[in-house]
Amino acid sequence: MRSAYLMLGVPGDASPAEIDDAYRRASQLFTKERLATEDGALARLAELKDAYRVLRDPASRAAHDRKLAAPPRAPAPRTIVVERQEASPVARAAVIGICLVAAVFSAGAYISHRNSERRQQMEAQERADRQAAEREATRRQQEADRLEAQRAQAAAKAEASERRLILESQSSAARAQAEVRSQEMAVASARRNEEAEARRQEQARLAEERRVSLESQRRIERDKQKVRELCLQLYRRPDC
Repeated sequence: MRSAYLMLGVPGDASPAEIDDAYRRASQLFTKERLATEDGALARLAELKDAYRVLRDPASRAAHDRKLAAPPRAPAPRTIVVERQEASPVARAAVIGICLVAAVFSAGAYISHRNSERRQQMEAQERADRQAAEREATRRQQEADRLEAQRAQAAAKAEASERRLILESQSSAARAQAEVRSQEMAVASARRNEEAEARRQEQARLAEERRVSLESQRRIERDKQKVRELCLQLYRRPDC
């Protein structure tokens, strides 16, 4: 008997999803134009449908497997042993066509898978490049922020130092002015003291001169008095 697995081009342990996918790919080859123009196309499509119906039904598939003369096989390899029998040229052509279709679809699937992998690799590389660019931009921004913070800190220190210098200069100027005023006041006080001492000495001198003058006048008066007394005693008159 013909193997439904070979008709659909699937292994003996194919899953229902794989069977559906194989039947869908194979049935798409039989377009309306092909069915209308190609001899035997309807028969091959009917065989595909029968094979699909047998494999999709669990009971029919189990009966089909029992009918296949298949020796015990290891579970790993996907090998289907079918009964050897002479097939018609149409069946052989159908099987070859199905195998070619399966090979084409397999190659297309492989190429699509490889293209998908390449796209994924390219997308992963693009993501890695974007992430690297973002990290570099973040690093540059952080470096710029750090430099800006350093510049701001340096400017603040310079401003604080300038204010401190201004305050120290103002304080030094104020101290110098205070010392100048103190010296000026000391000089003025010393000058006032000197002037007062000079006035006191002048007043003392004048007072001494007046005292001496008065004392001289008093001696003169006493001497005149003595002369008058002598004149009275000697000549009986006040003036001799």
